[in-house]
Amino acid sequence: MGKELRADYTQTYLLPPSLEEWVDRDHPARFIRDFVLSLDLDGLGFAQPECSTGRPPYSVDLLLSVWLYGYLNRIRSTRRLERACREHISLWWLTARAS
Repeated sequence: MGKELRADYTQTYLLPPSLEEWVDRDHPARFIRDFVLSLDLDGLGFAQPECSTGRPPYSVDLLLSVWLYGYLNRIRSTRRLERACREHISLWWLTARAS
């Protein structure tokens, strides 16, 4: 009989893990990113807001990607989408941890 598996919270890594390895090749987040990047957002009427003071705005393609991910995963609330961007590894990958 083998030893039971337990979480080792003291484990350290020589190099930080890559998000690219944590999201499968056939994950829907990859499709969403490729789909949004293939769109002509300027031609579709999406305007990139400009900001001269304060924090710069998020890009239109990033916001559209997150919104589509939320729609496909039944996350409708913007507050829940914000929380999901901090908790879901696939959204970390999709947003490249932009926060």
